[in-house]
Amino acid sequence: MNYKRIDFESTYFDLFELSEGVYATISKKDSGASVNAGFFDLGNYIIVFDTHIYPGAARDLHNAIIELYDKDPSFIINSHFHIDHILGNCLFPESIPIMSTQVTLEKIKEVSFDQLKRYRETAEEEILKRKEMLNSEDAPFGEIEIYNDLEFYKYVTDPNFKIILPNFLIKDEIIINGINKTVHLIPCGVGHTESDILAYFPNEKICFMGDLLFANLDDSWAPSESGRFNAVDPPKLYEILKAIIEKDIKIFVPGHGELSTKDAVQMNMDFIKENFLKT
Repeated sequence: MNYKRIDFESTYFDLFELSEGVYATISKKDSGASVNAGFFDLGNYIIVFDTHIYPGAARDLHNAIIELYDKDPSFIINSHFHIDHILGNCLFPESIPIMSTQVTLEKIKEVSFDQLKRYRETAEEEILKRKEMLNSEDAPFGEIEIYNDLEFYKYVTDPNFKIILPNFLIKDEIIINGINKTVHLIPCGVGHTESDILAYFPNEKICFMGDLLFANLDDSWAPSESGRFNAVDPPKLYEILKAIIEKDIKIFVPGHGELSTKDAVQMNMDFIKENFLKT
């Protein structure tokens, strides 16, 4: 994979230029941020792909765009409804259109507002825990993550903090032919969630996958006694990945974990096949 790390200061993520004008923000392992995002300069449009869960990470994402291009993005994509990919919407100017599918919009209304409410209800207790961790020698995670968490709870308990909803809805694939680059925004239907969008650059051979792809599989992926899985429909996710792996793509940006190749796609497929597909 040919890409370069950009000198940009953030406690949340490392910034990589994957091809001229195509950037990925890959969460630092000690930040607690976990989720990845990105932005693309098409020449006449700048597009943000997901906005992180930590508002501080979204702020840094916005600052990176301003630092590089001295202007706000043209619009934002929410790849799916999970709160770790959409909560940072509020750190961008409300005048910027936010794109998703209709299903994603409905799921944000159905699920994400309740999640934010739970964060607020537990904030006082969680803040106390984090402050105690700062004085503990056996804290479950490091100082940077603790401070990031404290900033997170400060943001979400602010009365002015709110979830900003998508307002530009797509049903089918959209191809945006910019002056310098072309990107395909592809709604994949049911997969990881009830509706997922990926961003595919055929000329640059890059694909931003959202949570359709994880760079690493851990115990949380394993089937539980209840049969639950972090994909709403593993067989359909398998078919999405099968179609993607057949394309000429060199760099995959997963929703979580490091920049990846087709090996990660195959690993995800193998896991689903072993655990969820009938033989």
